[in-house]
Amino acid sequence: MSTFVTTTPNISRGASLQRPSIVAAWVDQGIGEVGMHKYIKERFGTLSTFITQWFFFDSSENFTFYIENNPNIKLICVMSGGMSRLLVPKHSNLGALHTVYVFCADIERARTSMADETKVKGIFNIEDALYEQMADDLSKLLVEEGIALAQLDERSLARSHYEEAKRLLSTQAKNVSSDDEKARMEEIDVRLDQLLV
Repeated sequence: MSTFVTTTPNISRGASLQRPSIVAAWVDQGIGEVGMHKYIKERFGTLSTFITQWFFFDSSENFTFYIENNPNIKLICVMSGGMSRLLVPKHSNLGALHTVYVFCADIERARTSMADETKVKGIFNIEDALYEQMADDLSKLLVEEGIALAQLDERSLARSHYEEAKRLLSTQAKNVSSDDEKARMEEIDVRLDQLLV
């Protein structure tokens, strides 16, 4: 297993104890080996600094140990088709498992096996499509986190979450229609204005 750590953006100790960290993992044979899949690790590992850590697991046992021993996170996962069939049904009941994306060659088999799994947000065989969907979903998650932080009166943190959501939506989430992007940007701007009141 290899780990890619990003810098956490100015999160105060109090708020970080109140909100779970956003962590990401890629689970696939070979991905956890040092020196393997450098391009994918670098590209996805730099999607957003709001993902505090990236883990690359090449075994189901390492992934299982990690998720079972870290209940206070929001884990975003990319899994191979085989790993998803093995791990998603086993761990979908855990609150720490937030989102799963399946990256595989046999999309139809994955659709059939993951049809009832609500945490599976997409099945892909094209890296760019996976990346763009992750950016879109992360943008939505950061808005949710910003709302929660604003309710805790953590205005500065809420602002940084909203701003990162806007950045992801405007620069990385290229799969979003222009009308949807405009509506979501307007919603974020309203939430930013509310922080000034």
